[in-house]
Amino acid sequence: LGASRARAMDLAKTIPKCLNDAQISLTTHKRGAKTLCAVRNEDPETFLPTFCNAILPVLLEYKRDVCTERVVRFIVTFCAWREEGMEEDADEFNEAFLGFLLNLHGAKDKAVRFRACQIIAGVLNGLGADAEVSDELYERMTDVMLERIRDKMPPVRAQAARALSRLQDGGETQDFSQDDITQAFVELLGSEKNKEVRKAILGSLAISDYTIPCVVERTRDVAEDVRRIAFLALTSKVPVESVSIAHRALVLRRGLNDRAPMVRSASVEMLKRWLEAFQGDVVKFLTALDVESNESEAELALKELITIGRIKPMDVCKDVELVSKGLKRDIDVDGLMTPEEGLYWRVVLQHLAEASAVKGANSAQSVGQAREIAVAEVGEMIEAMESALPPTAMNLLSIVSSHAKSAEGKFAARQLLPLLKCVDLNDGAIRRGAINLVAEQLHVEPVVNSHGSSYACGGDGKWESALVEIARLVANDSTEFAGLVLDAADSLQMSGTAESLTQALYIAGSLLERTSKRLPSVAAEAVMDSLIKPAVTHSTTAVRRESMRVLGLLLASQGVINPDAVVILRTALSADAAPVRCMAARALGDAALLHGPAALDKYRVLVDPEDEDVTESAFNASLPLEIALMKCLDEEGKPFVFKANAYDLEDVDVEDVDATKAAAAVEAEESVGTVAAESLCKIILRRGEGAFEAAAAVVSRLLGSYFAADAQRRPRLAQCLAVFFPALASGPEDRRRLLADCALPALRAAAKIKGLSRVAALLVQLLTASEEPTASGAELALALANESLALSTKQTPSGAQAPLAKAYTNAIARVLSVVPVKSTRDEVDVAEKVELNDTLTKAWHAAVLAAERTKEKSAAKDLAMAAERLRSNCLATQKTVAPETEGSEGIAVPADDDDLSTQMNDDVRAAVMEYAEELANGADVPFCGSKVKAAKVKAAPAVPTRESRSRASKTAAADKLKDDDLKKPLPKVTPERKSRSRRGALQETN
Repeated sequence: LGASRARAMDLAKTIPKCLNDAQISLTTHKRGAKTLCAVRNEDPETFLPTFCNAILPVLLEYKRDVCTERVVRFIVTFCAWREEGMEEDADEFNEAFLGFLLNLHGAKDKAVRFRACQIIAGVLNGLGADAEVSDELYERMTDVMLERIRDKMPPVRAQAARALSRLQDGGETQDFSQDDITQAFVELLGSEKNKEVRKAILGSLAISDYTIPCVVERTRDVAEDVRRIAFLALTSKVPVESVSIAHRALVLRRGLNDRAPMVRSASVEMLKRWLEAFQGDVVKFLTALDVESNESEAELALKELITIGRIKPMDVCKDVELVSKGLKRDIDVDGLMTPEEGLYWRVVLQHLAEASAVKGANSAQSVGQAREIAVAEVGEMIEAMESALPPTAMNLLSIVSSHAKSAEGKFAARQLLPLLKCVDLNDGAIRRGAINLVAEQLHVEPVVNSHGSSYACGGDGKWESALVEIARLVANDSTEFAGLVLDAADSLQMSGTAESLTQALYIAGSLLERTSKRLPSVAAEAVMDSLIKPAVTHSTTAVRRESMRVLGLLLASQGVINPDAVVILRTALSADAAPVRCMAARALGDAALLHGPAALDKYRVLVDPEDEDVTESAFNASLPLEIALMKCLDEEGKPFVFKANAYDLEDVDVEDVDATKAAAAVEAEESVGTVAAESLCKIILRRGEGAFEAAAAVVSRLLGSYFAADAQRRPRLAQCLAVFFPALASGPEDRRRLLADCALPALRAAAKIKGLSRVAALLVQLLTASEEPTASGAELALALANESLALSTKQTPSGAQAPLAKAYTNAIARVLSVVPVKSTRDEVDVAEKVELNDTLTKAWHAAVLAAERTKEKSAAKDLAMAAERLRSNCLATQKTVAPETEGSEGIAVPADDDDLSTQMNDDVRAAVMEYAEELANGADVPFCGSKVKAAKVKAAPAVPTRESRSRASKTAAADKLKDDDLKKPLPKVTPERKSRSRRGALQETN
């Protein structure tokens, strides 16, 4: 008994000493673990309870300070320590110790749950591969940690995820698709809001074909740390062969374009690892990316490899073996270049050309030795380019022609075409050869090709655009350039097929996009008569759509309005297929940006709306442009209709970003309302108040579409409007004035729809975005104050309309309380100062009267604040004052600080009240009208100013103290009179 007691005393000293030493430094952990292992081997039965009691203070510490974390790390080191020959004893202790910690998982104290999960996670991840755990403990840990992974505290969830890392079971297929833990991880990755938990789950997730898409999805996480962990996981855990080609391109595009330096650095490390997987062979790496389908991503990766030094362009160009297989190859012997080789050489040589141009520009501005060094570097770059390029420009053109004539070499030919800019094109022979090549290829009928179809057959049009660009480069002047392209278009148009006509229109549009001067009038008329007019009435939608595109480019490039073009575009907008209408709306919007909507409306065909023979499409074509575009916008749905299942722009799931991007691309071609909204936004931002006759009504309608747009279904529209309104609010005064003018109409339009508070919140944000008030701020304040007063003169409706009416009253008061108004003191012009002062005075009176009459407490508070603010910006009081107190402008300043209602003039008050009653009996104010009963007027206290409120509160507090003292009964017990004086006894009684 004495020996066991002595051992217990030794344990009680040794264990705390080791735990205390562990707090000092990490270097003591190894020695302390050996000491505790030796003590544990001597008395295993007594060691476990003593050790558990010793670490209880650690379990109660929730704060992650340095000392506590060191102790936790020491506990993990000790549990993972396995001396040779004592492995079974260590496994038995770990199983018992983990069972003790599992019993604490349901503790009410968050610190206990957190530390228990942390230690369990550390022990499980620290044990070696030869450690054994019983099936019972394995199942128990799985169940407990799956429960803790949904704990209400994020740190507990994160540690539970770490604990489950080594408990995942791949099953028979080893893809983890049937594992409960993996399925829970996949589910929580998409729903977890805390970034630290997402990081822990992502780091613990087992990698397989089933989970790789989940890791790829996290590369678009909102948190930079989570995105970095995702790229690190793809770097260290996922071999490049296990990632699909689509996912390879996707993660490269996301990572290399990421704005966060830490995320971009992690993606660069992933790119290095992938290149090493192909033994540094860049061409093989490009083959794994499928450059024909993912050209932009492959080019981005090549440029990054050049930036980090994995590809050295000068060394590549000087490598004789590589050059012999590149642009100096013998096509008859070596064959055509692969798409990967074409892209590789194009990027390398373009990099050298751009770098030499930059160095040359810098050398021109340098002097002395710096200039000589820069000139030498430019010379080396040019020499390296000449080493990689064919001996003559004709040889390069021959290589391009050989690839262009082959269906398999089309992609490589497009990559080599820009290299013609790197050679001397002053020779007439090379220019004629290039012109013949372009003419020959542009005259080719549209074909379907697996390596790159023509534009009319579903291609992307990059080959045709590259040919037109080279034609612009080698043509002697713009006339020759236009003649070359239009001749090819006429030749294709003569074929008569829909594909040939579409191809002809596309290359004609490419010409108009690249020409720097107007087309000659003869050429413009030829395009209109021979290409556009026949295509407008074609039966194929694709042909009509392309004709609208070319017509819009022609209208924009010529600089003058073609009446026939305007009529054709307006007719197509009013009645045609959705893709054609979208292109017509875009063309009209661009023309309106250049010439103004009023200039286009001069050429619309007017019809008599009362004529029965007039069709709906003809009537729509005769409407003004803004009305026609807003009718297109109405096709997207009613304004201010808040759909229950609609998404806001910030609520779109990051997992659906690529699907949303695809939806936006389709929306740009199919949604007429979206294109119309984009056109309206551009015109208003460009031309301000002069854009339309009723520009404020257009802005109000766009505001309604902003709240009605579903960001999941119409992401392009939601994004456009989300950018438009902040840009309008931060623009010049005439743009901001539009927001003030549309505020009240927008609130009225949304009055009887649930969600009005969101409209008011956005208006508050937009109206207060700029510190400088607009000239129409006072007018808006007066209109809102009159609206509030008109609402207070009528009874609040009952039933379902009651909450809507209350929300409308509160929204009006809320916007009124923050509307920026210009102070009368800041106005210089005397006449405008008097007018502004009169407007502010009326608004102040209306706000005071509305605050006295309204039944909504929050509205009354906002109205009182608005009244005080309006009064502070108003110089004149409406009281009758002596002439000697007036200022130089005839405006008198009140000197009293009494309640605002006592400063009001009876005449102004009566006029404001009369106007409000007239407004309430009209049809403009929601929840009002001549049939609505008038509200009962109660004697309400005057609206106080800030000084009077403070004075009133102090007086009320003093009166309350007096009342309390008077109401307090006197004690009935007579105080004892021992050695105290009479005065002391009376003080005690009182």
